Amino acid sequence: MSIKLDFRRLRYFVAVCELGSFSKASEFLNVAQSALSQHVATLEGDLGVQLLLRQPRGVSRTEAGDRLFAHARGVLHALEQAELDVLSLSRAVVGPVMVGFNYTAMEAIGLPFIRRIASTLTEVKLRVIEAHSEIMHQWMLSGQADLALTLVPPNDDRLEGVPLLDEELVCLGTRAMIGDGGPIDLDEVLRLPLIMPGRTAVLQALASDAQVRNAIAAKVYLEIESAIPLKRAVTAGLGVTVQSAALAGDEIARGELVARPVVNPSMGRTLYLVSSRMKTASRAVVEARRLMIDVVREAHATGRWPGRPRDALLEASHLETR
Repeated sequence: MSIKLDFRRLRYFVAVCELGSFSKASEFLNVAQSALSQHVATLEGDLGVQLLLRQPRGVSRTEAGDRLFAHARGVLHALEQAELDVLSLSRAVVGPVMVGFNYTAMEAIGLPFIRRIASTLTEVKLRVIEAHSEIMHQWMLSGQADLALTLVPPNDDRLEGVPLLDEELVCLGTRAMIGDGGPIDLDEVLRLPLIMPGRTAVLQALASDAQVRNAIAAKVYLEIESAIPLKRAVTAGLGVTVQSAALAGDEIARGELVARPVVNPSMGRTLYLVSSRMKTASRAVVEARRLMIDVVREAHATGRWPGRPRDALLEASHLETR
């Protein structure tokens, strides 16, 4: 098979896309603007598609340009990792690691994970990104992320999803709105003003049963996609939400929110650690993955992330005590 993509031209193309113009990319790369333009034109000719729209004040990407840009960033990141990984065999663990968190994971362990990386992998360049699970799967496939914590398993054989924790979902609300009793029936929750993220994929992660999902969606009066504004709205008494208790550990500890397990039906979901089967993980990614499991395990052991641990966490705990 003939490969028409050239590493240098890909690097030039990505620089033009990221900086928004040939002149800025020329200055950044220290390459003549005419040569840079010719390289991109050759790339377009080799592929037989237009990648960039030249405009008086810069460039914009075509649909084909968007596709290539997403792939090219992943390719360049993988090559950078490969070089650093080989060079690091005789040195400390170095290199870039990009980690994706779902919103619950970011609230529950984002800061502890960042602190652990900063204190133990001092030469690793960490990038943290936050999004819904299905978006992170796409980032993994395009090479923009090395690891991700998601609430739905990947449905692509190029990705591996290791279950870490089965968590119970709760109704979060103020004591004035939901009291401080035990479990609460879903029917009772649906009679309260309900605040939820609006994306269909989020509801699918909350409930596998379509009838339950539809019942929840029909009762939502306010949609908030971001975790922090959602918690603030609930803390302000504007409504309740159905989420993991791990999303609001600090607010629960301070007594600002109460968590009541949802029953009839009970609701739960699984946390997955997703990695790529397409490429060999660098030493930095391998160590970051190990620390990720440790941090989740510790959050579970301290009660910050309630749930039933799966084998990956139990094995980590066993190894810790040996």
